[in-house]
Amino acid sequence: MNCGGKTHISSIFVVFNLQRTFLNYFSFMNNIYLSIAIVIAAVSVIALIRTNQLRKKDLKVLKEIKKAKEALSKSVLYHGKSDIPNYMFFMQRLLKVERKFSRFHVSLIKLGKTPVFDSIEGNLDSLSELFRDISKSCQPYALALHDSDFLVMAFVTHDTDSNQQEAQAKQLDILEKLPKQVWVNNTQVPIDYAISSMSLTGQSSLYGIDKVQRRLTFSMKYALEAENGAFVHNEKLYQAEMYRKHVLLKLMNSISFNPDDFYLVFQPIFKTSNLDSPRRYEALVRWRNTKNLGPKMFMPMIQDKPELQSELTKIVVNQVYSMLKIKLEAREKLKPIHLNISVSMLENEQLLDYLKKVIRDTPSIAAFITFELTEGNEFNLSDNAHNTLRKMSNLGFSFAIDDFGKSSADPSILNSKYFNSVKIDKAYISDVQSKSDQAPKLEAIVQIAKENKKTVIVEGVENRHQYEYIKRFPNIYIQGYYASVPLTMNEFLSNEAA
Repeated sequence: MNCGGKTHISSIFVVFNLQRTFLNYFSFMNNIYLSIAIVIAAVSVIALIRTNQLRKKDLKVLKEIKKAKEALSKSVLYHGKSDIPNYMFFMQRLLKVERKFSRFHVSLIKLGKTPVFDSIEGNLDSLSELFRDISKSCQPYALALHDSDFLVMAFVTHDTDSNQQEAQAKQLDILEKLPKQVWVNNTQVPIDYAISSMSLTGQSSLYGIDKVQRRLTFSMKYALEAENGAFVHNEKLYQAEMYRKHVLLKLMNSISFNPDDFYLVFQPIFKTSNLDSPRRYEALVRWRNTKNLGPKMFMPMIQDKPELQSELTKIVVNQVYSMLKIKLEAREKLKPIHLNISVSMLENEQLLDYLKKVIRDTPSIAAFITFELTEGNEFNLSDNAHNTLRKMSNLGFSFAIDDFGKSSADPSILNSKYFNSVKIDKAYISDVQSKSDQAPKLEAIVQIAKENKKTVIVEGVENRHQYEYIKRFPNIYIQGYYASVPLTMNEFLSNEAA
């Protein structure tokens, strides 16, 4: 019995110890969980504080970014730090328009036919005031200062019809509303304007900022020439100018890089007493081109481009010299060849230097080349030109006055010792269309030329009546389709070999 009691007490003791052990374990675990919870809470608090700090910092950064964007946008869309929109602003404004059912009236306005503002930076206050006045008086959909000389303005209406008369009326209305005076350097000065405009719909093939700008810039030169300072774009005129520039570009390319694109034809010059045998020839340049453009079309394109004139003249001289040299080496008889040059080419010695190189091997050929100086509206020879004439004459070249009488040049030019012959403009014979017609002015010029011992050549003889009229004068030469059409190189060589 005692043994059983001891066993029971031992069991109770073990159970008690186990309970205490479990209680200690759970207490220990609770302490761990509590510690973990405290750590997590602390970390969360720290993270929350850090997040708030980051948010404040991010907000500050975002504000700085926004501020920078606004500053950048202003610098891109406005002139400097001013409130004056630039061309980028103008384009951005128009791009927002729903073009499908819209009509645009766009204008380029020159601030004074003669410049008023020398720069934007130096006249910001004046330009800002002018800009505000124009914006208020005209109330356009878009307005911007292109540069110190030009404004661009656009009106937008919800209409797909484009009317030229309405465009002109709108243009004049704008001119009327523009301020007539402007402050410049604290002084109020009058300002006149030139305005080029065009009206188009959003569906037009011409729609596009670049296309419109090119056309308005082109039209501005006509606005500047117009008495009222206004010109509405003419697409046919613009396309003609673009075609001219296209042809000029090809012409420049041929002159600069492909001289073989040019060839010569030869217009015979006869004495009136014998139309069977030419006494001399005029070399006329022709250009191989896809449009078959003749010299009346392409030569005026380089009239104001002396460098191109000079290069083309060198091409002609080289071809004439090469042809004469071949004939000389073949022991054939040479006849004078006339070439056209402008008076401006005598102002320097570039042509002279080139001629020296060309005839270096056969200087005798110079005696068979006559340069015809185009009289033009003014035929004034400077000291430099006279000096070049003298040096070229010393090389053996001869000179003629071309189109004499075409302008009011001083007849005393015929006294010059450098000119051996005179070509009388065809206008003096064109009125002779019948046997009874007279040309008294032609007779007067012939008389003056003869008194100065010049060889006289009458150009543009196209019919028998003109020929018979000129034939009355002794020792006169004629050139024109009545006597002969221009000859190709092969025809010329065959004609001379016969």
